[in-house]
Formats: sequence, C-alpha cells, structure tokens
Amino acid sequence: MNTAIVMLGSNFQKEQNMERAKEMLSEFFEIVDESRVLLTKPVGKKYTNEFLNQALKLLSADTFIETQKHFKQIEDLLGRSPLTNMMGDVTIDIDLIFWNGQQKRNDYDNYDFVKECVDELLQRNAETDN
Repeated sequence: MNTAIVMLGSNFQKEQNMERAKEMLSEFFEIVDESRVLLTKPVGKKYTNEFLNQALKLLSADTFIETQKHFKQIEDLLGRSPLTNMMGDVTIDIDLIFWNGQQKRNDYDNYDFVKECVDELLQRNAETDN
C-alpha cells in the first residue's frame, strides 16, 4: 500500500467543493488522517477570493501515475478547467506533496500554509509510530 499526503485547496464554493472532493477521494483511497482546515489569502494576481486548504493522508493501492490520474479526474469532475483557472476560480486543487515519504512538490518548501497542514499530519503520525 502506498502512502500519499495531498493538499486540497478551493476558493470557489469552498466548503461544498472541499467536502465533495473528500467524498470522491474516498471512493478511490482510504483517507487515514486530515489536518485542520485553514483559510488563507490568495497567492498570485489572478486569485482574489480566499482559499480553504487542508492536507490529507491517503492510502493508495494504485501506482503514483494512477493516483495522479484519479486526482485530475476529480478536479475535472468538480469543474476545474483552464478557463476557470484563468478567471481565478479554483473549484478544487489536489496536489500530491509526499509519496511514500518522498517529497514530490516544492509547495511544501514554498508555502507556509502547506507546510503547516502537512507538518500537522507528519507530527501526529510520528507520535503514533512511537
């Protein structure tokens, strides 16, 4: 079983899209832990609405590539598109930050809110492993 830590983000119908994304993720993966949800300021000029962000720890029987495909499929089903992105509306963003303990995105190093959410999960899991 593979372990993934992902970040969810939404700035459009935030609460609804975050919940729908988690429901859809649970159809493919076991969600074993969730960070608290943070309300964050938008980063970048095209985004004007605040974001909800949350880290999830998932267990996946799929490969890295298959797992990424599921994330993209969920983003598409929830209405994420180049057009909505260009307009600054993010229905849902699902980014794979860690895969089996290996960092896959620089978001962890570049954004405090990502580090805060992910570290919450890593710390909690380190405590339960001891």
